[in-house]
Amino acid sequence: MKIYRFNPKAGRIGEGSLEGLVQSLDAPLPPKPGESVIKRAFKRFGLAQMHMSHLVIDDRTIYLRGKAESAKERDQMILAAGNVAGVSAVEAEIAVPPGTPDPEFLEIKTSKTLDEVAQKLPQDVTGDELLDANQPLVTSKDDIYPGQTIRLPTES
Repeated sequence: MKIYRFNPKAGRIGEGSLEGLVQSLDAPLPPKPGESVIKRAFKRFGLAQMHMSHLVIDDRTIYLRGKAESAKERDQMILAAGNVAGVSAVEAEIAVPPGTPDPEFLEIKTSKTLDEVAQKLPQDVTGDELLDANQPLVTSKDDIYPGQTIRLPTES
């Protein structure tokens, strides 16, 4: 099982009147999310039908077990759970086809667009490629926020 770290102060608010909005890094640490919050995050991004066999929350850590058909599907499952406000880690054991590359994630620091992120990366990647790698979790090149974790393209 691999552990992926997330900024618990950042992320989409999972419940209440502010559901779906982004938690500011300046705000106090949000409450620990419940299982229903994580399931709603999966459903929001169309991931509810993926093959997840196990989801457990222990404090601010999400434990995921399941299978995915590609690196992108696996990474979306990890990011959908990890980018919920209040989550500090995702421990994932997600089976993928042999030869599937390991995830490569990046936390957004100050960039306001995926084009800005791409310019700062040592890899030869464009903002459009970052957008494609992160859809449907990111809907446009300016749909990012400080503290958010995104996926770097690992497959063509």
